[in-house]
Amino acid sequence: MIILILCCIISYFYLFYPKQIMPFGSPVKIKTPEYEKYHNDCLHPCVRYIPSGFLGYNWWMVQSPYYNRNNSIENPILYYSNDTTFPFKWECMGVIRDTPDKGFNSDPTLYYEDNKLWIFWRECFTPLCENLNVSMATVGYSTIDGVNFNELKVFLTQKDEHFDMEQCPILIKRNNKYLFYAVHHQYKPIRKCLGLAIWEGTSLESPDFKLKETKPFDSTFTCDKYKQLRIAKHLLFVPKPLKHQLWHFDLFEYRNKLYMFSVAEWGDNIILSISEDYGNFKTIRKPLVNTHYSEKYTGYRQYYYKPTGFIDNDILYLYYTSVGKENSKNNQLFFAQVKLKIQ
Repeated sequence: MIILILCCIISYFYLFYPKQIMPFGSPVKIKTPEYEKYHNDCLHPCVRYIPSGFLGYNWWMVQSPYYNRNNSIENPILYYSNDTTFPFKWECMGVIRDTPDKGFNSDPTLYYEDNKLWIFWRECFTPLCENLNVSMATVGYSTIDGVNFNELKVFLTQKDEHFDMEQCPILIKRNNKYLFYAVHHQYKPIRKCLGLAIWEGTSLESPDFKLKETKPFDSTFTCDKYKQLRIAKHLLFVPKPLKHQLWHFDLFEYRNKLYMFSVAEWGDNIILSISEDYGNFKTIRKPLVNTHYSEKYTGYRQYYYKPTGFIDNDILYLYYTSVGKENSKNNQLFFAQVKLKIQ
């Protein structure tokens, strides 16, 4: 009986003790226009590598600030990088969509095709939404020079403000169809994730997207702490299980599989999930990044919000955001990389 109890305790600690797959992240400095408004803040990044280059640059990013949790400044801002390897220095092209008269912008993402860079974002309760008689709309521009943009197009709409099937939209193309993946979230009567919403369309120039399906997200119990103790420079934990809740994510296609990097709202873990059929995901229990494990190196308690990533030669390059160390009102971008054991 004693041996059985010991085995159970050891298994419990092995499964849920705070740990992570990646080394702790390095901070990446981001400069925004209008410092007094945006405060060099970075909450919701989307990084894309373009092998052929766009305007002579391979690396592009769009991000939205959220300084002091102010959604009026959650505007998409476009960047490029001169770096030939994985970039730490980003140059700002400018604000893509400024603060609306009411409501707010959010959740920007990038897509590149046929010498055009598409920039999408979600609008909530804006004048455009009112004109469309909806609560939320995913909209976007395309550009061939990074300065001039085509007519704004509407891709997805959502009427019921108590639900959201457009949260954090990410676009991929498969079998000549465009697919927007988004988090299916319920806001009322209680907040909870309902899984994924997948929208399908045949054109970006003449959007014809329809809701294809909603799917539950098969989550997992991952690492968390019940208590922690600091001894000199070391942190020790009493672990507890935590059910991962999908909030924001990014997708990357690699070797005929769809990789998802996701996080709960202001979460403790960045999680990796993999799909072979582009719909049902297997979620890895061990986090890519865990805030309690990382605290030993960062020196403070992080809260994660949005990851974005790229895989090359079986190496995962991950960018993610957390509250800042010196100023908790600020959101900071971090970078880490690790060799994946891919089957």
